[in-house]
Amino acid sequence: MHDTILLNKISQALNECCKTKNFYKINRLVVNVNERSHLNAGNLHEYLKNYNEGIVDDDTDIEVRIEDLPDQIAILRNIEGEIAE
Repeated sequence: MHDTILLNKISQALNECCKTKNFYKINRLVVNVNERSHLNAGNLHEYLKNYNEGIVDDDTDIEVRIEDLPDQIAILRNIEGEIAE
């Protein structure tokens, strides 16, 4: 499944954003992908729970939107979470 690469890219980008902005937990995430992607909120949520443990959990709300994007490109459109002080 070619979306495995995309899932990994999203996971890495989310980790990087969390480090940069001091998020320790994500409450809501909106991701845009292209129409040929097989990503959906369910499989993205499961992947991120496994590979971004502690940041993403069962309570994290994830939305996947379709946009006219090239293959293997995703945009982290909105990240809401709790910030470490």
